[in-house]
Amino acid sequence: MKTLWECKYFEPISYGELFTYTTDLYKQNLAPFKDLTYAPKYCVQLKKKAESKEVNKNKCKFIPEHVFFADFECSTDGFHKAFNICYDSEDGSVSESIWGQNCATEFLERLPDKSLIYFHNLSYDINFILRHMTEVKGTPIIKGSRTMQITGLYKGRAIIIKDSYSVINKKLKLFPAMFNLQTGPKEVFPYNYYSSVLLANDNRTGVISEACKFIHDADTFMKNIDSIKGCRIDENHFDLEKYSTFYCKQDVRILREGFVKFRNDLLKEFD
Repeated sequence: MKTLWECKYFEPISYGELFTYTTDLYKQNLAPFKDLTYAPKYCVQLKKKAESKEVNKNKCKFIPEHVFFADFECSTDGFHKAFNICYDSEDGSVSESIWGQNCATEFLERLPDKSLIYFHNLSYDINFILRHMTEVKGTPIIKGSRTMQITGLYKGRAIIIKDSYSVINKKLKLFPAMFNLQTGPKEVFPYNYYSSVLLANDNRTGVISEACKFIHDADTFMKNIDSIKGCRIDENHFDLEKYSTFYCKQDVRILREGFVKFRNDLLKEFD
C-alpha cells in the first residue's frame, strides 16, 4: 500500500463523490468484503475523533440567505452526463445558464454561502452535484428511492439541496394549468440527438436535418429555431446551446413561479 501511495496510484475523492456510489445511477458491481482481519501495526488512524451530536447538529443547521431553482440537461446514451444547467434566483432577478461538461462545478462555484437550491426530481439531478461537494453534513433525507434533502459544503460554503417534487408531487408539465402560468412556445426537443458524442469537447453546433430524425414535429422544431434569437446558424445548422438553454430556462421559470405561488398561497391560507 505504501508503494502504491508513493507511486501516486491513489486519487483523492470527496465525501460527496463517495456518496454517489450508493445512488441508483452509479451503483457499482463490487465484490463483497468477506475477510475483515487486518494487522494493526500497519494501520494509521486517520479518522477524526467523533464530535458530540450537539456540535455536529449545529454544523448542519443554517438559515438560507439565497434561494435558487435549477435544472440539468443531460445526454442519456451510455453514462448520463450533464451538459447544461440553468438556474433562477427566487425573485427571477438572476436567470443564468452554464454550458459544457464542467457545468456542475461551475454552478457550485457561483453559489454564495448559505444557498438553498431546489431541483424537481432531486434523485436524478443530485448525481451530477454530489460528487463535487467537499463534504456532506448530517444525514441526507431519503425516502425509498427518492432523495428529498442533502446538506453539505463546497469549498467552505454551506449548501442545502432540496427536492421540490417532494413538496409538489406533480410533473412539471402540469404546473402551468395548476398555477395558471404562462407556458411559452411548445417544447420540441430532440433529446436523443444531444448525445455524448455530439457534445464532445463542448460542441455547440448541431445539424438540423439530423436533429429532425429524433422528433415527431419537424415544422414546430424549425419554427422554434427561428424564434430563438441567434439559434439558427445557417440553412442546416443551429446552436445546440441556445436551443437547449431556451427550454431549460423555460422549465426553471415554470418551476420557480409554480413553487413560489404554491408556497405563498399556503402562507395566505394559514396566516
